[in-house]
Amino acid sequence: MTEREKEIVRRLMHPVYTVDYLEEWLERKDNVFVNPVAALSAMGAQGFYFAIQAMAEQWAGMSD
Repeated sequence: MTEREKEIVRRLMHPVYTVDYLEEWLERKDNVFVNPVAALSAMGAQGFYFAIQAMAEQWAGMSD
């Protein structure tokens, strides 16, 4: 994650999707048939991170 993406995550103050949580779950490749809870957690983290990336791109160059 870039520093800008981390800053966006911190500002959103989501109770689950923190910087630490995302860094832990983004690289996981769990199999839904072997460990469905972990696979769904990783999928949620990836979806949230995708939105963060879109925000960072949209706001690139904008000052706070």
